[in-house]
Amino acid sequence: MGEVGVDGMEGASEDQKPGDQSSEGEDSHDEENGDIAADHGQEESLPPERIVLVVMICVIQGYTLVGPLQHAFKQSLHISDDSPNGRIFTQAAALVQWFKWSMTLAQNFLLQCLSVKARVYLSMVCMMLGCLIPPVFIYSLGHLWIGWAFLSFGLVGMSLGVFEVAYLNVITPLGPLTKSWAIIGFPASFAIINVIGFTLVSFGMPVAVLFWYIVLCMPVGLIIFAKRIVPKLRVGSVDSGPAASGRVLKSNKQAKVWNSVRHWYAWVPILCPYILAHFVTDFVMEGALPANFNTFNSDKVPLFGPTDNHLMDKHRFFVVFFVFVGLSDMASRRFAYCFALDTLLKNIVALCFGVTCSVLGMCLTILGIGAVSWASAALTFFGQGFNYAVASKSIDKFIPREHNLAAYSLWMFIGSAGAIAGSTLVDQIRFWICRGEVYTHQCLDHVHGHYTGTRIYRALQFLFF
Repeated sequence: MGEVGVDGMEGASEDQKPGDQSSEGEDSHDEENGDIAADHGQEESLPPERIVLVVMICVIQGYTLVGPLQHAFKQSLHISDDSPNGRIFTQAAALVQWFKWSMTLAQNFLLQCLSVKARVYLSMVCMMLGCLIPPVFIYSLGHLWIGWAFLSFGLVGMSLGVFEVAYLNVITPLGPLTKSWAIIGFPASFAIINVIGFTLVSFGMPVAVLFWYIVLCMPVGLIIFAKRIVPKLRVGSVDSGPAASGRVLKSNKQAKVWNSVRHWYAWVPILCPYILAHFVTDFVMEGALPANFNTFNSDKVPLFGPTDNHLMDKHRFFVVFFVFVGLSDMASRRFAYCFALDTLLKNIVALCFGVTCSVLGMCLTILGIGAVSWASAALTFFGQGFNYAVASKSIDKFIPREHNLAAYSLWMFIGSAGAIAGSTLVDQIRFWICRGEVYTHQCLDHVHGHYTGTRIYRALQFLFF
């Protein structure tokens, strides 16, 4: 079966004499299984390469263009929320989610001529180009063409879909301890921009500085990946040592996409529980959390009920909200890697725990109580982050290594579909919270309808406006 390593090299099978296929073929297969087992054992004991987190942050920060920076981007184009151009801009922003969702799977067909490592480089370059458009063409040159939004969001979405899958696959030989650091990149990136970045903006720093910061981080991440991570993949290879040839780990060679499709029975059934849990937790996350913004949509937020007189400034309320989000998400991803999870039963129990946290978070959201929404956000993101970590650890451990890339692609593809589906229920969840009532500082009727149907990643869109 033709296989591709992270450097794009074909995995040639050992020569066999026709008459020895029944005996030597079995010996060769046993020897290969032994090598793979040894590789897996080696990976388990490898020390963590924490630098992978820096690369992830440098790239994923570009995703914040669909968070609070989305509103800054819109304002820089002189577009109001309720104008016709505002609705067009919303469709441009939705390209991030649609392209991210489609490219998690489509890259295996459209980019199969590229090695997985080359896909990482390509996605980094495209992300940098997408993030470069606002600060250069809009803030610096003053071009107000709305088409820049489509180009920027489109490049960001395609880059995300390719990068997340390819990067997690490429660093797999560095071991689970390294992977546990890499997956913190998502919540860490949003925390940097949401909490630190916009705190500086609130003290007078121009928002354009944030755009430039994101762009300038991209080449840093690319250089670190090329100089610090890729060499580690060679050092950790089967024939490492003073005279190492730099050959890619045998256990990380990836089957051609059509071979993975043909041999679906070897990996899809194993993946099914993780796909289901990912779908549910992403569905809840993207359904429940945006509803908080459509519910607490006054300048003041009542902390202990819709008619409560203990009010908090909305901006401060959501700063606390995102502290809960960031800490719970990062903690859950590290927490999941503390467990062995070496049997199917243990993994099912872990996934059920994550789903339970998410569903409980949804139930608390429906109560519509300001202070309780902090706990609901923490539980929802804890469940989603915990199951993300359980799945990434188990895919590396239980899925045949040659199907690792295909498994990550399918898992993320269906999980993202759950998120998109959940976002369509935002208005319905808001109705459950408000029960048709309008209060002085909660459940106001303005500016909530046009978010329906657009996946708002991690519900960060309205933090600072």
